[in-house]
Amino acid sequence: MTSQTLPQPLYQHIASHSIQQLEPAWLQLKKGSDCILQAGGAWQHYYPQQPQVGQKATELFDVLIGMLPIIEDFELPQIQLRDGQYTDIFALADKEHDWLLFCDVTQNTLQLQQYQQVSNDLILLKAQMKQTLHRYVGHEISERITQGEMQLDAAGERKTIATLFVDIRGFTPFNERHDAQVVMQTLNDYMHCMLPSILQHHGMVDKIMGDGVMAVYGVLASKTDCCFNALHSAEQMIQAVYTLNQQRLSQGLEQLGIGVGIASGEAVLGILGSHERRTFTAIGRHVNLAARLESNARVGEILIDQATYQALNQPQTFTPVTLTLKGIGQTDIFSQTLPCISN
Repeated sequence: MTSQTLPQPLYQHIASHSIQQLEPAWLQLKKGSDCILQAGGAWQHYYPQQPQVGQKATELFDVLIGMLPIIEDFELPQIQLRDGQYTDIFALADKEHDWLLFCDVTQNTLQLQQYQQVSNDLILLKAQMKQTLHRYVGHEISERITQGEMQLDAAGERKTIATLFVDIRGFTPFNERHDAQVVMQTLNDYMHCMLPSILQHHGMVDKIMGDGVMAVYGVLASKTDCCFNALHSAEQMIQAVYTLNQQRLSQGLEQLGIGVGIASGEAVLGILGSHERRTFTAIGRHVNLAARLESNARVGEILIDQATYQALNQPQTFTPVTLTLKGIGQTDIFSQTLPCISN
């Protein structure tokens, strides 16, 4: 038997397990011991020199300590005998001798590690994306996006939505009168009123612009019409700001009110921006109309367009108003005012 010839028991094992191109090496052991009787195969992949007759396998390979003598067949997968080198070790027993078969699985192991690293990176990326999405679009929408139930792509999607703009009235002079830290704290307090009101009604925060917010409704299917969701958000915002103003009044702090504009219609939803920086947004004629309505709304006032008024089944709480809107002209709209400032 030459050093490169596989003994029959090992050849049968390799053939039965479809082991190919793994540069096998082998040791024949004295039955019931770790003493080497013969060695053969491509030992350069596993040990600096070929093991010699009479050596003990456990002295050469400490991974085998406690595993020998062989009581029953076993396998040690992906053992790193040398740096960067991975080996499967098979222990086999026949009637006369025990055998150790070494198979080089370095390439497969490294590929598996790369796949695992990519998988870990994807899991981390998904978690980071989900955290970012959750912060801006709420739990339900972020779950839908990360689970693949909703797609936001650069091609855009036409959809009927309601768009809401909300802004703090008189914030520019407030900003000029107060220290930047006071302004930042005030903004944070108001955002805590506005953002939950949007997210709780299936709204999606499109933009935060200083003291103003743009939100869209209808991006996800909801049991409630997008216009009702937008209106309920607006009413909840004003109530939340009213409660906040009561607290501010008790602390001797200046009160600020908000105005809201809502318009509905068909828009194109998608991702805008460069490869380095992208953002979700909605583009449509009614989006500009909603922005104009918000800029004309007084403290505590909600202005809606005709399409939204019709979708809301013409609520009696709104009164008709005609305004001349910048860039649009004379427009028939509807108004509702709720208490926003605490007396």
